[in-house]
This record gives sequence, structure tokens and C-alpha cells, in this order.
Amino acid sequence: MAQRQALSHTIQNQLNSYNKRLKDDIRSMLDNFCEIIKSGKVDENQQLDRATQNYYDVYQMRVRSANIVRAGESLLRLIAELKTFLILNDFPSINRHIEAQNNHLNLVSGKWNEQLVRLRDEASVVLHDLESELYSSIRPKQ
Repeated sequence: MAQRQALSHTIQNQLNSYNKRLKDDIRSMLDNFCEIIKSGKVDENQQLDRATQNYYDVYQMRVRSANIVRAGESLLRLIAELKTFLILNDFPSINRHIEAQNNHLNLVSGKWNEQLVRLRDEASVVLHDLESELYSSIRPKQ
């Protein structure tokens, strides 16, 4: 019982970690996108020369877009980890699938057994007829 609670606690911690990563990555994407939009605005009251400010804005946009890409890649890794987690920890679904497959194979096995019994019966009838024909031809005719 204690082991089951520990396992459940571990799973819950991992799910919380996934949730936190999801929120952080989405927040990072949103913040960086907002900053790109802000840097795209032209401000007339600047202390820097227009060309210098333009280079600065372009550099900032590149850095922010790289951060968005990094957050997107992190989300893709998170999705892969969630899929793996689901596959490894979804025991009820796996058990249902195994049970359904087992039932299907039992049904197929039953059909094969019925066909084999029918084939055996037909072979037995044919063999009986052949034996009676053979033994009637071997008997001396009187």
C-alpha cells in the first residue's frame, strides 16, 4: 500500500512538473512575442541614432524569435515525454487492449477448433467408406 502511494505521489509530481514546464514555455513564447511587437514600434523620442536603434531592434527581434523557437522545441520535447509517460503509465488502457486481443484470439481459436473437429469428422467418414470399400474388395467372393 505504501509503495502504491509512493508511486502515485511520484506520478503526481511528474505531472505537476510537466504542467509547470508547459506554463513556463507558453509564457516565454507570449512574452517574447510581445517584446517583438514592442520593438517593432517606432519611437520618435529616442536617445540613440535611428540606424543604431534599428540595429538594436533587429538584434532584439532575432534574440526574441530564437527564444520563441527554443520554447517551441521545448514544448515538442514535452509532448514526446508526455506520450512516453502515457504509454508507460496507462496500465488500465493497456490491460483493456490485452484483454480485447485475448478475447479476439480466443474467438479465432474456437473457430479453428470447430473447423478442425469438422474436418476430422469428414475425414473419419471418408476413411470409414474407404476402409469398407477396401475390405469388401479383399474378401473372397463366394
